[in-house]
Amino acid sequence: MSGFRNLFIKACSPIGKLFPASLLLNITKQQFIAPFYHIISDENVPHVQHLYPVKGIKKFIQDLDFLLKLYEPIDYPAFQELVLHKKNVAKRSFLLTFDDGLKEFHEVIAPILIQKGIPAVCFLNSAFIDNKALFFRHKASLLIDYLSNKPQWIKDKKVTDWVSKNSVNTKGLFKFLLSVSYQNKACLDELANLLEYDFPEYLSVHKPYLTSTQILSLKNKGFHFGAHSIDHPHYYSIGLQEQIRQTKESIESICTRFSLDYKTFSFPFTDYKVPATFFDALYREHIADITFGCAGQKKELFPNHYQRISFEVDTLSAQEIHHSELIGFIFKSLIGKNTIKRK
Repeated sequence: MSGFRNLFIKACSPIGKLFPASLLLNITKQQFIAPFYHIISDENVPHVQHLYPVKGIKKFIQDLDFLLKLYEPIDYPAFQELVLHKKNVAKRSFLLTFDDGLKEFHEVIAPILIQKGIPAVCFLNSAFIDNKALFFRHKASLLIDYLSNKPQWIKDKKVTDWVSKNSVNTKGLFKFLLSVSYQNKACLDELANLLEYDFPEYLSVHKPYLTSTQILSLKNKGFHFGAHSIDHPHYYSIGLQEQIRQTKESIESICTRFSLDYKTFSFPFTDYKVPATFFDALYREHIADITFGCAGQKKELFPNHYQRISFEVDTLSAQEIHHSELIGFIFKSLIGKNTIKRK
């Protein structure tokens, strides 16, 4: 779904340049947006480099300046107050969010946001905090990076046998690694063992995720945190009970560890095909107060669930992404497709 959405955004970006933001906002009557990122860095980051575009510091600052011209930043407590009391956002506002709890939130992003007076929410995978485990997609990126730098391994008999066993060919190896599912993630560890690549060492040396100490420091500086599941599965590929377990246990773990008096959650990957019964259980059992998807600017049937806009679409600027999203919202409104329906 995200691939299709990105293609749509890129296709709309030339059209978006033809319209001023004020006109698009007046037509759509959208008062609130929730942009999200994963990482900001000027450095090469091997565990994400092959997954999605990494926006640099200069472009990130330009994104923020664009948002500040159109919207006022809102912090999570103020947003929660509006949502739980069923009040509309009075002024055009944006809630800035970040997924996966990467260390760059502490080292790069937070100092910029503090300087500009912009609050943010960072969503954490409870299994990755303190670099206890490595996200399977990050493993795939690391293996691609390793093999790119040491291509001789691709012709090694151990690797070619592994490739044959997994019914792929060496030319399609990188594509296969990027397609590995949550259920099949053990094959990444198998390949790492064959390559003598040490994932635990990478965690120990590079520490890609936030530590508890960093999270508490950021909390004391006014940042807020939520859950992003235990270990980042595709929710559409796991059963309802596992969806609830991943959500409940990650929220409880993070709220307990960091003394949070609110419960918020963002879906890993996407909330595509997550059934209405999940949301019914989530709110009925008070597992979460507010939840977030990442399907772009769309309406939701569940009032406490909000869709966010990815600002990591190739090399597009915040203005191009923002305008494309609003044009898409208008188009989908005309054909009755701007509200997400769930079975």
